[in-house]
Amino acid sequence: MQGHNRQGLIGIILCIVLVMGALATTVAADAKYKLKFVGISRAVDTWPYWEKWAKSVNEKTGGQVEIELVSLPELGFGGVELIKLIKTGVVDVAEIYGGYVAGEMPLMEILELPGIFPDPETAKQAILAWKPTEAKLLKQRANAELLAMAAYPDQAIFSKKPIKTLEDFRGLKTRVHSVALSSLVAGLGGEPLSLAFAEVYTAMERGTVDAAFTGTKPGYDQRWYEVTKYLVGPISMRPHVALSVNRKTWKRLPEEIRKTMREEAITIVEDKVLRQGEVEVWNRQGLDNNQEKGMELMPFSPELRAAVEKTLREVVIPDWIKRAKNQKVDGKGPQELFNEIIAPLVGYKVGS
Repeated sequence: MQGHNRQGLIGIILCIVLVMGALATTVAADAKYKLKFVGISRAVDTWPYWEKWAKSVNEKTGGQVEIELVSLPELGFGGVELIKLIKTGVVDVAEIYGGYVAGEMPLMEILELPGIFPDPETAKQAILAWKPTEAKLLKQRANAELLAMAAYPDQAIFSKKPIKTLEDFRGLKTRVHSVALSSLVAGLGGEPLSLAFAEVYTAMERGTVDAAFTGTKPGYDQRWYEVTKYLVGPISMRPHVALSVNRKTWKRLPEEIRKTMREEAITIVEDKVLRQGEVEVWNRQGLDNNQEKGMELMPFSPELRAAVEKTLREVVIPDWIKRAKNQKVDGKGPQELFNEIIAPLVGYKVGS
């Protein structure tokens, strides 16, 4: 009798477990997830790709995931706060630019060393080769899951004054958006100034800065051609951004949704911008459009090009190694990571 009772009890428990499991599955399938994304600016070319990604994720999850997009200027931030925003979960998803967060995570600036890549193809290869290491770094230091990479065009100097010789750089008040660019400008004799992207136009208009670094197309999109005359350079580099999700948010999402978010990010953003070369289209448009608006393209003279290369090797890279020396991935510091991942692509190693 007791055996029958025990078997009956076990049967009831199993039924309850199965019913609860079915209910949990139904709840998970019906659950709604509202995520907040922060990007650099609505005025730059990556923004429509974030919109397409958010829309695709919403559609492919049957409306389970809604991603609200907001820009740094709308939140009143300049960019250096990105790691704190994603790490603490103030936002669920972020477009993280290595130059903005170099003060807190200098290792991420490995791809932002100005002039390090000889051509766009090398820059693209380097971004994709570095991606697995950056994924580990973001997980360790920012409590974030990396989904996909993207990039911005070559960096030009939008200047009020002509820059033909090294002497023209002396004392030139120049807006920069990364520590590495600050090292470069200072090494060339200029005066680097850190200024939020959205604040540059007004600063140029008021004369508080003489020149500013940004991508050829982002500068056009912000109408800097209205407050500057010369488009100097550009320096061959592809500032990279990492589409990343807060780890706590990531863990509470069902596996199928995580898979969809990652796959759509790679297909819509990384493949289009990097592998299929959309960033090169932006670069060409930036050069052409600014000139159509009356800017004078002023390529670096041999003297300036040599000075940039010399400053990169003797000032910028050593400074970066020094700043990043206490950050490691898989036990490897900046010098070892550079020589292992970047050096085979650019053709030289750093350090002794």
